[in-house]
Amino acid sequence: MKAIALAVTVCGVLASGTVRAADDAMAPVNQFIDGLNAGDAKKAAAAHMPGSPIIDEFAPHHWNSFDAWLKDFEKDAKKNKVTDVHVALAAPTTSTVGPKEAYEVVPNTITAKADGKPNEEKGIFTFALVKTAKGWRIASWAWAKQ
Repeated sequence: MKAIALAVTVCGVLASGTVRAADDAMAPVNQFIDGLNAGDAKKAAAAHMPGSPIIDEFAPHHWNSFDAWLKDFEKDAKKNKVTDVHVALAAPTTSTVGPKEAYEVVPNTITAKADGKPNEEKGIFTFALVKTAKGWRIASWAWAKQ
């Protein structure tokens, strides 16, 4: 799974790249990042609801599923010679958790190599989450450079 290997290279300042927050709503966020870090696309995808909207900085900038985002992420990384991507999450700066919905704003650092040269970006993930019969899942997310 070359795509996952690229995405995995996308995650963490912390050892696993995840933050163990006190609220259960962060569980799918950590699962998503852990999956990417481990090169496990199935684990990362399972953290999402089907058809989860995603917004990110590379074209076409919006997707209607994790799988569609991952496919374009891999194409963009190959085109721009980006390798060794790793995402590290910081503690959420905003965490609003209700009985069946949650909102998490999570600063992060992405390190990678662009055409063989080290690169670092600071960014913000914003997650909307829903509680399902199977637990919390990511309903949508967006990433922006800080």
